[in-house]
Amino acid sequence: MIDNDGGMSVDVDYTKYWRLRAFPFDNVPDPRFYVPCSQHDAAHRWLSYGVQTGKGLLLLTGDIGCGKTLLSRRLIVGLLPARYDVALVANPALSPSELLDEVLSQFGLGRMRSKGRRLQTLNERLQSNAQRGISSVLIVDEAQAIESAKGFEDLRLLTNFQLNDRFLLTILLIGQPELRRRVAGIPQLNQRIAIRTHVGPFTAEETTSYIVARMESVSERTDVFTKEAMAGIYEQSKGIGRLINALCDQCLFAGAIEGVAQIDDRLVQRVGHVI
Repeated sequence: MIDNDGGMSVDVDYTKYWRLRAFPFDNVPDPRFYVPCSQHDAAHRWLSYGVQTGKGLLLLTGDIGCGKTLLSRRLIVGLLPARYDVALVANPALSPSELLDEVLSQFGLGRMRSKGRRLQTLNERLQSNAQRGISSVLIVDEAQAIESAKGFEDLRLLTNFQLNDRFLLTILLIGQPELRRRVAGIPQLNQRIAIRTHVGPFTAEETTSYIVARMESVSERTDVFTKEAMAGIYEQSKGIGRLINALCDQCLFAGAIEGVAQIDDRLVQRVGHVI
């Protein structure tokens, strides 16, 4: 696996070396790699309840790299298209006008010149969905990046689309802990949050379960990472999912280059010092 100049071969594919069906630790929000843990499962139950019962405004916060986006994608996968019309705004760092345009775009609606026309068009879509027994859901990821309080206010006003007995639109705001502070600073928005939930880093035990489950999803082997290696990964990552992924991925790559049979704590320490 080393080229003639002593450097690393560019065609190395560690999935072949470890006999894996896919890369198990890519930092992408793929619901197939969701690993159950108590806090994520609890957050998922609360959010599912909020969406299914049409609670209006929901709030999910979490530390950086702790799986908020993956959790939201798992939630979306569970919302059957026959029953839910889901719009996802992944980058809300926009002006209030642009944000409303993006909401309409994600619902498959065209751009409108006036704000009144935009709201009317959206209301018509929500009313039509309700008449057909379809629930409308808007998910705003990285909501702490919304540029101004006016953007939050416009989202709050969307919850005014109601029937006598229910909201026509459920809005889920997802973001870093900063989002809680921003929402708390807007009382008329804060008071409308029906469900709040938060996710943090994994515990040491959850980190071990996470690594094992990810490996089991792509391999028959369960002993690639030693117990000591997984303990070292927790120590270096502090249980943050994104850092666990990066460290595990690079350990697998380095292990393939070095031709080792297992990832041990010494390899984890060497790789951890580099990244």
